[in-house]
Amino acid sequence: MAELIPGLRDQFQLIVLLVLAALGLWKGAGPERAVAAVFIGMLVSGRILTLIFGNFINLVSIDYGRALIDLAAMIAFIVIALRANRMYTLWIAALQLIAFNAHLARELTQAMTPIAYAILYIGPSYFQLLAQGLGLWAHRRRTARFGPYRSWIDRGPSPLARKRGQWRNH
Repeated sequence: MAELIPGLRDQFQLIVLLVLAALGLWKGAGPERAVAAVFIGMLVSGRILTLIFGNFINLVSIDYGRALIDLAAMIAFIVIALRANRMYTLWIAALQLIAFNAHLARELTQAMTPIAYAILYIGPSYFQLLAQGLGLWAHRRRTARFGPYRSWIDRGPSPLARKRGQWRNH
């Protein structure tokens, strides 16, 4: 019975991810759609990695394929978090930073146990899904109460455009 729990946990996480991604794409605004797209990209990349190299997760040394997926996701989540008019995207980016740094820590030290590596690089994904779900719920609630609001932070034009006089601050 105990050996069934990890498989069920993985299936449950997959179902939650797919439901949240679908809701984000369907009911969300720009940031929710962007976060959903990154999660789907991570899922598809992981599946392709599994098809090529088999269903093997390396916990003894760094898993370079998953580290590359986590690096790409980290960059995407940080860009989204810095531009989105949402707080939850910062949490998702921070959790992805933890997951990627687990790969770096595994590479830099042999003292890291496989269970610590697994917890640090797999564990944040559960909290990311929780943050995505709560963020989507908060977005829908805010939209229902106050109407549409900005999805992205408007940082204005570049300093070069201001210097050239191509932008007027009214």
